[in-house]
Amino acid sequence: MPEKRRSFVAVVRAAERSLRAAGIDHVFVGALAVAAFGVPRTTTDVDVIVDYGEGSVARMAEAFRRQGFRVTVDDLRDALAEKSHCTVHDSLSEFHLDLVPAARPTAKDAIRDSVRVRWRNTTLPIADPEHTIVMKLVFGSEQDVEDALGIYVRQRKRLGLRQMRQFARRQGVLGALRELERKAVELNGGARRTIEAEIARSRRQIRAGKTVSLDRLQREDD
Repeated sequence: MPEKRRSFVAVVRAAERSLRAAGIDHVFVGALAVAAFGVPRTTTDVDVIVDYGEGSVARMAEAFRRQGFRVTVDDLRDALAEKSHCTVHDSLSEFHLDLVPAARPTAKDAIRDSVRVRWRNTTLPIADPEHTIVMKLVFGSEQDVEDALGIYVRQRKRLGLRQMRQFARRQGVLGALRELERKAVELNGGARRTIEAEIARSRRQIRAGKTVSLDRLQREDD
């Protein structure tokens, strides 16, 4: 069998082409959002929220298959019915998509408030930094909190703080956001070096495997 060679960049582009061809509203989240607005880390998958219904399942499955992904109509229907994620494997690489139906208000908010980011000659809809910070705090793992802190430090002059705090209150993590803000102030001055050191430490803890660095996704500071 031929060696699987499609790169992570190519997988992201193929996912975007698939969803555009199917006419489905969507937004990239997870590691892509962290890399766009914070400190890049490694990843094995492409996280995307997709706003689709029963009537678009067949069209979306066909669009994915044309781009080399392995997914069935039943896979997409089950994810929609269960309001859970669906793993869409790439037949040309070891990477995969982690597709989540936009079944909850926060998911629809992420699509509505997405930011268009130009990357590798492709424009991608990516969850805005305010939404990403709050949802990282909702998930709450050590890595999630470090991701949120990295975004806050890099984007602190551009964040809509009032909007973000209101969103955090609705999600029950306003206290966690206040603590994040406090830590970001403490890191001011040497913030970039400190955050990158923290992320480098977490990278060393990631188990060996098929991962890809997203350093080139990171936006330059103004």
